[in-house]
Amino acid sequence: METRISSSSMDNANKIKTSVMLLLLYGICIFPAWDGNLSVLLGLFAVSSIFCMLTRGFMPNRFIVDGEKLVIDAYFRKTYINIEEILSAREVDRLDLGIMIRSFGVGWLFGDLGYFSSTTIGRVKVFARRSDNRILITTSRRGNFIIAPDDPEFIHYLNHAML
Repeated sequence: METRISSSSMDNANKIKTSVMLLLLYGICIFPAWDGNLSVLLGLFAVSSIFCMLTRGFMPNRFIVDGEKLVIDAYFRKTYINIEEILSAREVDRLDLGIMIRSFGVGWLFGDLGYFSSTTIGRVKVFARRSDNRILITTSRRGNFIIAPDDPEFIHYLNHAML
């Protein structure tokens, strides 16, 4: 089977959310400067910058599917899911997921990343920089995953690899 690669970029909704979060995150850094406390300003700015770099480093850049595995590729980490482990892959939207509660991870900053609990599907690991094109992957041993590739046809290649 031919290898299929789909990039992962932010849609307009996540660009707006990220801009708001960055304004809030760096806006908080300005308040100590009004009192002349520059060391606190620099400390908050450094912590905020490290937090942003770490978050961006773990967000997916692309998704790769070949005949053997699905790869969730990020700067700091690659996650491999064997095709034999995948029980199903289907498109989902916000209504299918119900209420999502974050257990550990990041939301609103470069997308959604981490461990979430859904009222309809249970525990799920989310790797999504987009609000649309979400794919729910159910595995036999590793639980549920949600990915959001740019290519809306990516699910067809994933399902074809599972055959």
